[in-house]
Amino acid sequence: MNEGELGYVVKHEYCDVLVIGGGPGGISAASKLALKGKKCIIINDGPLMGYGIEGAFRTKAAYEITREHLHIRYLEDVYGQVLTLDFTKLQHGIEESSDKLSSMLESRLNRLQVKVVQGRASFCEAKRIRVGADEYSGDKIIIATGTRPRILPGMPPDSPKVITSDEAIALTHTPKSILILGAGVIGCEFASIFNAVGTEVYLVDTREHIMGHEDPDVSHFLENTFKTRDIHVIPSSRYQGMKLTESGVKTDITTQHLETEMVLVAIGRSACSNKMNLEVTGVETGQRGYIAINENMQTNMPDIYAVGDIGYRNTSTDMSLVHVAEAEGRAAAAHILGIDSPQNMDHVPYIIFTVPMLAGAGLSETAAREKYGDVRVGKYPFARNHRAHAMRPPIGFVKLIVGPDGDDRILGIRAIGAGSDTIIGAASLMIERELPYTYLLESIFPHPSLLECLKGAAHIIAGDRLQYEEGEELTLAQAIEQIQHQ
Repeated sequence: MNEGELGYVVKHEYCDVLVIGGGPGGISAASKLALKGKKCIIINDGPLMGYGIEGAFRTKAAYEITREHLHIRYLEDVYGQVLTLDFTKLQHGIEESSDKLSSMLESRLNRLQVKVVQGRASFCEAKRIRVGADEYSGDKIIIATGTRPRILPGMPPDSPKVITSDEAIALTHTPKSILILGAGVIGCEFASIFNAVGTEVYLVDTREHIMGHEDPDVSHFLENTFKTRDIHVIPSSRYQGMKLTESGVKTDITTQHLETEMVLVAIGRSACSNKMNLEVTGVETGQRGYIAINENMQTNMPDIYAVGDIGYRNTSTDMSLVHVAEAEGRAAAAHILGIDSPQNMDHVPYIIFTVPMLAGAGLSETAAREKYGDVRVGKYPFARNHRAHAMRPPIGFVKLIVGPDGDDRILGIRAIGAGSDTIIGAASLMIERELPYTYLLESIFPHPSLLECLKGAAHIIAGDRLQYEEGEELTLAQAIEQIQHQ
């Protein structure tokens, strides 16, 4: 038995800022503070960057590999017959990339002289943390412990047949069939990945349409594309129970009974705040353990900050994003340094790595109409764009949302289709700076590029381009049929 187990402290170390959690938000904050001469210590229970690499990056790496594979499959007229892709091959590509990122990150923190302590942090008092037998304290505390996947009551614990996104990205074999509970961002991304490697996918959601937080036209387009790819979309259904069998899992939902090899639970995440003895600090937590914060990322205790997914964000859009966590980490660091740097979340761009890709920034059309009334919308189909035709198949559209007559500000943008992420950044900056959409009308964009879709949408709003016609963006089935008949 060592001294720590007897209750004695083996070592105590002080720093200016103590960061609990080595994910995107915690590392971003520590890096900014270290560059300004502050001594920072990161307490981290798990791999560096946490879900930023182990979840978000690995999922996106899988997406990139499967996207390329699908693209080639759609173009058998060019490439010929394509070999099947399985999870064994997928994991090789993912591991190689994630190992390089982790190594680069460790090197950067060493150069910044940011100390990383591996272990689980537990508060002794407001500014004092214990990790094993050692204690650490700081003038300021930043909590960045992130979230974990939610599990429904009654689900079998620790079964390899019932998994979350944490286990899904580490699979080394391709399941024959999988039921995905939840058709939000995580569920739809994994539906795309599993479908691409040949798994039969059942996608279940309680809402009437998948990706229910998006505008109906975006949601319907994605859903129709999924169905074309033989993903079984089952809306308006609730989970009622499940039973493990020798060959898989029997799952009861309100509309039917299904048996699959595996079940992936993708019903959201809960805050990792319940195992650090947070009660002794006086920090208030709300529903599912999330911590309320102000615009400077401060909790109700002014010297304790919370950044990343652990913090409660009162927004209609899902802000559980790596770049949002990093921005919040920088904002907390700026406040500690006495720099005014509030975060504006009205323009945050996001990418959803489904096939086809979905991306956006600012308000949706639905939210814009609720807030501003008779907003104007320009919807430009990929089928009119030269670059989209060069990429093949040219499916998707760009939707530009601006204020009512007399208000030319860009309020939001949505894009769905291959390469949609290349369009969003420019519009996001314009939303942040409250620039009018008319800037786009005479702008010179590179040709051929998908950015020209953004300009095309602006011209539709101005009335000097033909308005989009329903269905003009093409479905996947229509696009493939056109390719096959060329």
